[in-house]
Amino acid sequence: MRYIRIILLALIVFSGLEGCKQSGLKNLDEGEIHYSIKYTGRQGTVSESLMPDNMIVRFRNNRILMEIVSPVGNNGIFTLIDQENNTMETFISLIGMRYVYRGVVGEIPPGIDPMSDMIIEKTTRTKEMFGLECKHAIARVPGTDFSFDLWYTSEIKLHNPNVSTPFSSIDGVLMLFFYRMGDVLVEFEAQGIYNRTISDKEFDIGDKYREIERAPMHSIISRIINL
Repeated sequence: MRYIRIILLALIVFSGLEGCKQSGLKNLDEGEIHYSIKYTGRQGTVSESLMPDNMIVRFRNNRILMEIVSPVGNNGIFTLIDQENNTMETFISLIGMRYVYRGVVGEIPPGIDPMSDMIIEKTTRTKEMFGLECKHAIARVPGTDFSFDLWYTSEIKLHNPNVSTPFSSIDGVLMLFFYRMGDVLVEFEAQGIYNRTISDKEFDIGDKYREIERAPMHSIISRIINL
């Protein structure tokens, strides 16, 4: 009987901890979201195992840093959006190449198709993800049979989370979404949300980058994704 009581007590404590963990994400205004990455339509010769397989988004004080990093070395694509200073910067670090493109908030980062003809249709469907209520929408492209399910939540307090993406009309943090990058459909799905302190240092990408124009940066990113 004593052991049964101990087990029941442990279950109650564990359930309480889980509840705190989930409820702690509501109204989160600082932290990290980790996404898996899936590619569709890649025709490149590089094995997909060598392609970036996750994206980390860090956010605090109207700043958002999106990191897509290669499994090999610290190579990757970084986008820093600073709404307070109206800047959107895209960085590339790849085998000795270190470039930066400097744009403004609201601009779609180079390498990403703005999909200006896309229609987003919000539905009444909801489901729970990570203890948060998530809403559903469908992205469609007129004149084609393309459609994609989008899931997002308004329970994370990130200001204008999609301001520099093709999904600026979505009023919440995206849990499942996609980008068109060259001829490739790149799908992002949230795998974890973490309530943690984000320091100013984590938004510092460094200054050893050569500044280039949008067109060459777009071309470089497209080639990377299609390797």
